[in-house]
Amino acid sequence: MNEFIDWLSKYLGIEKNPTATIIVSLSVFCLGIVINELLKAIGRFRERRAIRELVRRNYLIFHKYLYQQSQSLKLFESLVTVKGGPNFNVYVRPCSALDNFKDISYSNSFKAFFVGFENIKLKGRIKRIQAFDNLYHCISTIRKEQEKMFPIIGSFKDEAVQIINKLNKSLKEAFEVTADVAVELSSKPPNLELNKWLSHRHKIYQACFSKGDPSDVNEVRKYFIEILDFETANSKPITTIMNSKEFWYYHKKIHSALGDIDSLNTLVSNTKSYCKTISDKFEYTAQDLKHIINRYLTENLNKKYINVD
Repeated sequence: MNEFIDWLSKYLGIEKNPTATIIVSLSVFCLGIVINELLKAIGRFRERRAIRELVRRNYLIFHKYLYQQSQSLKLFESLVTVKGGPNFNVYVRPCSALDNFKDISYSNSFKAFFVGFENIKLKGRIKRIQAFDNLYHCISTIRKEQEKMFPIIGSFKDEAVQIINKLNKSLKEAFEVTADVAVELSSKPPNLELNKWLSHRHKIYQACFSKGDPSDVNEVRKYFIEILDFETANSKPITTIMNSKEFWYYHKKIHSALGDIDSLNTLVSNTKSYCKTISDKFEYTAQDLKHIINRYLTENLNKKYINVD
């Protein structure tokens, strides 16, 4: 060291003491930089490690949520009928992982898995990148589906109530006008043709209402369709109590009830179909994630993070 100081002193043309002071100052400065950068590197390493654990834990929560929400949607779909349906909010499961992934951010997660000396793994790197990208693609897809799902399915009950209220009114009118026709024709002087007509019409009624009011509104729909078909094909008795315009308005009231029943059926069918589609999508997404993510992003996951109930 003395020889180096002598050489540097002669080279700089200054005395040994100032030269030694310069060397010490530079050494302390460089050491400070090294220590500072080392502490920063350790801090970044610990941050990346923490983010990796958070991503892995939230992936497990997200994966479990996909299966649970899929099953909840299937249950909700099975309970949706023309009579109504349950409160959709009861079948909505929260998923904290979706918000957590957003807070962590794609950039920070990527750095945690692919930046730093601890992530220098040439083998399987492409697979890990694909798994990582697949995870965030699925998160984005599910978040969008959630945003669409709540207003679509959540509004089912309100829409059903509106249609059912309208249907109750149109059914009341349809039953009244069909009953009025039967009563008025029954008061006519009896004849063989009229008796036969009334008897056949009564059989149509009995087929639907012999055991009381049917629980399925589609049975009522079937009844009204049979009435329309029969009266359209055998309209002669009705022409004795109605002109063509009155006959048209009479059947129009029945068609209005049928239209409301069809609207209710369409709402139920569309809701059930949408529930099934989304349920299948959630389940498929969970299955799609399971193999590649479990293998490439959850390896060496701490045991304490496995239970995410």
